[in-house]
Amino acid sequence: MEELYREFEQLAAKNEPLQCAGIMMEQALKIYKAALSEDEFKMITSKILESRDDIQMPDKPTLN
Repeated sequence: MEELYREFEQLAAKNEPLQCAGIMMEQALKIYKAALSEDEFKMITSKILESRDDIQMPDKPTLN
């Protein structure tokens, strides 16, 4: 999981971050839709919406 996270982080750094985020969100929703029942999908998307104000800003990288 950590390796995948780092790969995506590098991809987003080399490309337009908002486009990368949109593609990642779309893919995640497609996977949830395919893997979950309709009720589970509704529950997880509701939880995502409800937690939108809890999302923290990422730390900005520092140059050392």
